[in-house]
Amino acid sequence: MLVALAVVLAFVLNILALQDRSASVLVAVADTPLAAGSVFSPGMARLVPIPTDFDGLSTMVVEDRLVSHEGWVLQRAIPEGGVIDVTALAQPAAGEGLRAMSIPVEVTRAAGGTVVTGDRVDVITVRDGVAVYVVADVEVVSLPAEDTSGFGSSEHHLVLAVDAEQALALAEAVAAGPIDVIRSTGAPPVATGVVQDES
Repeated sequence: MLVALAVVLAFVLNILALQDRSASVLVAVADTPLAAGSVFSPGMARLVPIPTDFDGLSTMVVEDRLVSHEGWVLQRAIPEGGVIDVTALAQPAAGEGLRAMSIPVEVTRAAGGTVVTGDRVDVITVRDGVAVYVVADVEVVSLPAEDTSGFGSSEHHLVLAVDAEQALALAEAVAAGPIDVIRSTGAPPVATGVVQDES
């Protein structure tokens, strides 16, 4: 009798476990703090279960959407353990053969924050006291999420469509010191990496 009761109890517990599993879904949360402008990869997230009737589930990155968002750009910072929702990610709009690269920049050094998605920009740095163009006429493909028509109030960065050489030049410029972003939509092209001869 006790054996039969144990078998029935185990059966019921198995049914309840299956019901609990079917009533939940795995969603992505940040495994470590994620900075705005980072390019997302599944390895940055871990999966945690939440009820299928949880409010806001439709905006979260669930397990079967995780891989499809690889390569997207984080529009705002997410703390460790924070839920990664779809609105925090932007699909890079870089053209074929180009890369999407995030660069940090202060609003005061980026046309006063008037730059918008789709603009063309130049980036300037100073080398040995002389200003030079690092890249020119590159497209802005993403901005911070706080204000899609320009810069947000806390996270300042631009995501640019660049080729491999431009990406390396930008990385060197950012590491060397402050950069200036010039809104050049409609402006004539300029040469990059050229120091003007003052003689």
